[in-house]
Amino acid sequence: MNRFLSDDNLTLRPVEPADAEFMWCVESDSLQWVQNSLVAPFSRENILQYACNYEADPYLAEQLRLIIVDKSDKRIGIADLYELSPQHHTSMVGIYILPEFRNAGNGINALNLLEQYALNILNLRQLGAKIVDGNDLSMQLFLKAGYEWSGTLKNWIQSGRQTFSLHILQKALM
Repeated sequence: MNRFLSDDNLTLRPVEPADAEFMWCVESDSLQWVQNSLVAPFSRENILQYACNYEADPYLAEQLRLIIVDKSDKRIGIADLYELSPQHHTSMVGIYILPEFRNAGNGINALNLLEQYALNILNLRQLGAKIVDGNDLSMQLFLKAGYEWSGTLKNWIQSGRQTFSLHILQKALM
């Protein structure tokens, strides 16, 4: 694995077909759907096809998904760049850490590695994060990482009859 995508505790690595079951479990967590704007689960076959046909060129795909593994090579989360714009040198970022690995510095470490990759390899100049109101752990993570609040889209997300505001945070990498 490229040392650039690792620190002493974590590695961010490309998606492999063997990651399909792990990604399916993460994507099937209905408690996260409001965070991801999902309204129905992906099938195992959907996820397997994604993993098998993974587009490794983030400029072509306008996204990049990486699996977060700990030093024992256990999958502990997913890091995403999405809405990646080669023209504007910007991207949105998402981090998901399994609940049992939260509050241990894994989120901030993964985010730091992803930012280094975004700046030094993809030449991105800014990253943004969309955080649904009530996702306090995510808000804390991004603020701790130096992201600044840029605005709020009030009542932007709807889940059933309930609405949630969407907070936009951003960080200049250069």
